[in-house]
Amino acid sequence: MNVPGERLDSEWVRGWCEQTSAELGALMSSFLKTHGFPPGENAVILATDESHGATDALVDLTPIPSDLTTLYWVICEVSMPDVEHGYFVHPASTVAEHFREYGS
Repeated sequence: MNVPGERLDSEWVRGWCEQTSAELGALMSSFLKTHGFPPGENAVILATDESHGATDALVDLTPIPSDLTTLYWVICEVSMPDVEHGYFVHPASTVAEHFREYGS
């Protein structure tokens, strides 16, 4: 767990990914029975060489906080539409595309 004022630790983020993915598996296995309809695509997608390139491109476009860079270096994307009201982390490539299109 991170303490306020400290930098985000990539190992902590990796642990969060593992724990969240396991919890998503358990949640999705009972989702249809609980809610009466099938779940959408719920996943924590780990970063790849391609997403690292997108993170580098985003950093080149605009200064982003180092914690966000750390997050994107571990996670490519998070999509959990069926958890509460939905949680999403868009990929760095999408953020860069939107920055180019709409500005800051």
